[in-house]
Amino acid sequence: MSKVNIYLAGPVYGCNKSEANDWRLMFRRRLHDHMISGVSPLRCEPLVGDRYGFGDVTDPRFGTPEAIAAKNFMDVQRCDLTLAYFPSDLTDANGPSTGAIGELAWAFALHKPTILVSTHPKLTQHAVILACSRWRLRTLDEAFELITGLFQVYT
Repeated sequence: MSKVNIYLAGPVYGCNKSEANDWRLMFRRRLHDHMISGVSPLRCEPLVGDRYGFGDVTDPRFGTPEAIAAKNFMDVQRCDLTLAYFPSDLTDANGPSTGAIGELAWAFALHKPTILVSTHPKLTQHAVILACSRWRLRTLDEAFELITGLFQVYT
């Protein structure tokens, strides 16, 4: 059986390396112990100063908005499930991650299972976001238990 892949959607644009990566690295390590891959949109993602974004980056392979969106869409399309994580502190500071909301909608449109992890009322009470989320959870621990429960038989 092939390896299960989970797309890890969440804030990137405008985040520093730690804000964007720490939860993904932790979650990927936990999934790896269960032979499940966590796919991060941050591979090849350009840093502009100390923040993620495209700014004046002109690298047509990885640095344009079109290249970033194409890579992320390809990942959502190839993964078995999309986990969209919206931590309240980053949502309050930067507003909802519009890129991750788009990825959640892509997954829904592609008939992929989706998990929303958030406690932020702008997201947990939004009709379209709720419609695109098959599971709505409050913590990454709950999401981890759900994912390993759903896919353990496949790994």
